[in-house]
Amino acid sequence: MSRQNIRVQVIPVSVQSGATRSIRVRAFCPLPQGGTDYRATARSDSFTGVVTLTQPPPATPAASSSPVTADPSPEVHGFALIDEDAKPGRYTVEVKCEGTNDTGRTTLTLTARPSPTPTVTRIVPTRAPRAGGGGTAAGAQPADEPAGIPAGVTVVALLAALGGGVAVARRRSKAR
Repeated sequence: MSRQNIRVQVIPVSVQSGATRSIRVRAFCPLPQGGTDYRATARSDSFTGVVTLTQPPPATPAASSSPVTADPSPEVHGFALIDEDAKPGRYTVEVKCEGTNDTGRTTLTLTARPSPTPTVTRIVPTRAPRAGGGGTAAGAQPADEPAGIPAGVTVVALLAALGGGVAVARRRSKAR
């Protein structure tokens, strides 16, 4: 008996690398003779291990109204986990039907993860802006400024007082 090349599909055919993802593997194996189990195994360097493909449960009459595939071979399927350490690239997925030893293959593509976009840091104010008036109108002082008269105003007032005192002292000395 000659071996056949069977049809194999992976769904989806392309996934991002760097994370554990599940893909569906379908194979269309010929029916084995002699009552052996109707199963297959799928292997790939991108998988976390060997995947057993089994026949789906029989369809109910309402579900069987879906379109029939053109392939006369029954389907076996299963789900494979992609290894999170698998590098981007193309990987061969090989399937072997257990009852007939027929084989087939397809290709799975792992794409690179997109580069992370730089995050924009927002500066959030921790206190109100210095707009003047509002916070000091009721006599309150801002927490980070000392209480009292500013130094520039103090110097001007002292110089004015000194000048006034000198003028008063001269008048008194002339009046005597």
